[in-house]
Amino acid sequence: MASDMTAGRGDQATLRRPWRAPRARTVAAVIVVVIAAAIPYVTSSFVFVQIVIQSLWMAMVAASLVFLVRFAGMVSLAQTGLYGTAGYVTANLSAIRGLNPWAAAGIGVLVAVALAFVVGMISSRARGVYFIMLTLAVGVFLYYFALQYRPFTFGFSGINGVRVPDLGPVPLSDPLNFYWFTLALSVAALVGLYTFSRSPLGLALQADRDCPERVEALGMSTTAVRVIGFTAAGAVASVGGVLSVWFNGQISPGSLDITRTVNILVVAVLGGVIRLEGAWLGALLFTALTAYVSNITNYYNSVIGLVYIAVVLVSPNGVPGLFTATARSLQRALLSSAPPRTTARPVNGEK
Repeated sequence: MASDMTAGRGDQATLRRPWRAPRARTVAAVIVVVIAAAIPYVTSSFVFVQIVIQSLWMAMVAASLVFLVRFAGMVSLAQTGLYGTAGYVTANLSAIRGLNPWAAAGIGVLVAVALAFVVGMISSRARGVYFIMLTLAVGVFLYYFALQYRPFTFGFSGINGVRVPDLGPVPLSDPLNFYWFTLALSVAALVGLYTFSRSPLGLALQADRDCPERVEALGMSTTAVRVIGFTAAGAVASVGGVLSVWFNGQISPGSLDITRTVNILVVAVLGGVIRLEGAWLGALLFTALTAYVSNITNYYNSVIGLVYIAVVLVSPNGVPGLFTATARSLQRALLSSAPPRTTARPVNGEK
């Protein structure tokens, strides 16, 4: 009977375990939806515009980096250059050449995606530190191109006067409307990246990350798989670039310099590279730190650097990893303090 009872408990535990994660995810999703719906009405205009909205489009660029690190093992320093390319094309075509803003945004995204494909073709054959250096070179090249090619980028002064278009009868120049629009695109980007990661191409990309020799032995081209993954990530970064230009109303070479590249890397690490949604948490923390610490001291970048070092040392999985570790510690403490279970005695002489 004891063995039957033990087996019964094991079966019940087995039946219960699969439901824990979905229930936890459902609760977390409901909490996130409630917070997202309440944010515009419970925060000040400064927090809402300069922190919340800005963190949404910045997170899209960081999510493209997290996607490459998590599912492809590629640390790309060219994501800022791709988002800057989409922003520059959108700004030039709409503010300088008078093209329809939506058409300009579409062309900007297409140009950035095409550039991501070319960069992927060049750099995806390399791995490790060589891949990092190649993408860094691309990012630096794009920065100096924006700085020096004045006929298109207007040099150091950049392009100003970019207007936010209307979405039918809805004016996106209204911060509340722009927030919902950016939030919808963020959700679409998150769902799209996760869907891609679970597709055959995404699984092949993860297989290439773990063992490229086996992928080649199966007859698949590792370079083609990496190029497709890099291009998909570049598409998400380019959408973030268009949103940043509409948000700021201008773009300059400073929007894609090495400092912005490091900022995106910091956002990705703060949010953790285990889950894509961590990019939005990291962007929120980064913009909040920048906004508040810059009002206290001119050395706010040093403060952010110290926070970055502390997070890496304490929790390599970012702030979400710190929360997870704390929750597990509390759970162990509660379990250890719980009274021990009483063992059932045999009935009618059974052993």
